[in-house]
Amino acid sequence: MANDDGGGSFALGFLVGGMVGAVIGIMLAPRAGAEMRADLSDRSEAWRSRAEEMAAVMRQRMSPTVENVRERVRPTVDSVRERINPAVETIRERVNPAVASVRQRVNPAVESMRERVGPVMEQVASRIGGGGRDILEPDSIDGATDGTTDGVDGSETPQQNPEDKQA
Repeated sequence: MANDDGGGSFALGFLVGGMVGAVIGIMLAPRAGAEMRADLSDRSEAWRSRAEEMAAVMRQRMSPTVENVRERVRPTVDSVRERINPAVETIRERVNPAVASVRQRVNPAVESMRERVGPVMEQVASRIGGGGRDILEPDSIDGATDGTTDGVDGSETPQQNPEDKQA
């Protein structure tokens, strides 16, 4: 069965083919560089203007169809959202405690690693002239969206100071 798009595909193909042919013709014509650039600039402005006009005509033609599709699809989308939202909330209620539990278990290990790696990173940073000190800043490794960015579990994590450890 043929799909009738009102000749839009043909018109678009014709327009694109015409543009490609014109560019090739211009590029192959023997002219001075400045003259060719001026001609290309003039023609590109005309093509842009023509493309804008065609786009406006296509928008005007397609607007009723798009609105019709929106009106038909909207009830289905709303119905699917109404059905899915309770399931999404149930999943969130089940997953959030598990995520909190994992964060609680992982946080001591992360802190331990920071304590071990911190002095080494400080030495590396001092050897490269201070560049790289920002890697010592604790940040959220889990992408927490609760507004905190310091600790793994979203809690504030104090800065480790190497001089405090040596005392």
